[in-house]
Amino acid sequence: MDISSYMYRQETIIDFFPDLCTKNQKGMMNKTLIIPDVHGRTFWKSALDTGRYEKVIFLGDYVDPYSFEGIDHLSAISNFKDILSLKMIYRDQVILLLGNHDLSYLSDHYRDLAAGDRHDYEFEEELQQLFRGWRGFFKLAHEENIGGKRYLFSHAGVTMPWLKQNNKIIGEPDAEHLNQLLDTKEGINALAQVGRARGGGYISGSIVWADIRELAISNPLPNTYQIVGHSLQFDGPIIAEYFACLDCRAAFSIDGKGKMNPVTEILGYEDYL
Repeated sequence: MDISSYMYRQETIIDFFPDLCTKNQKGMMNKTLIIPDVHGRTFWKSALDTGRYEKVIFLGDYVDPYSFEGIDHLSAISNFKDILSLKMIYRDQVILLLGNHDLSYLSDHYRDLAAGDRHDYEFEEELQQLFRGWRGFFKLAHEENIGGKRYLFSHAGVTMPWLKQNNKIIGEPDAEHLNQLLDTKEGINALAQVGRARGGGYISGSIVWADIRELAISNPLPNTYQIVGHSLQFDGPIIAEYFACLDCRAAFSIDGKGKMNPVTEILGYEDYL
């Protein structure tokens, strides 16, 4: 895909957010910006303008908007192209993780096994071109050491039942091994596992499918704090001892000591009625 076709988007983003990812400003504590599920929403744009961040981490699910939010599919695709443009500009400072909806466009095999009920068949070809054309922009998991503690970022989280079910394929539950699941059919099979909480046949879903209820009752990963999206919340984030679910239509910052705060307004269901 020709990168020049998106140059106008890059110029627009640079005009709006010239200070994004400016490092080591006085008083800045290595802040990271976390953007949970987008689904066509534009709150991520205002989030970028709330401060200077060393890293921006998107937790996946960029398209397939909810019907009750009034976002059409073409607007969601245009918004996704803006996110790709942001990645083009800032490269390693912007992390794009994959969600269960995204994998349906990246892999036909995954789509056949576990496509969601909002999969966009009308614009499927264009979305396939975007996800596959920029395949190198995406990964399943990302790790950061924050305040001496290991943080694992993914779309839905790693549960112990899913890990045990696929231990021979995954190996160590670190970002390096988890990202390798994208490279094999066996790995895609593991990613397509849907837990009972989401209507599937497994005890627990995969790193892109695990419901927050499944993650909450799972034994925690050793020495790891997980940050996920995926399970939509209408009353704000869930911040627990071993994990945080941030899918509440708001962006969050986390500083070098692990302090996490919303940087955009948290909207409830009533805001869309």
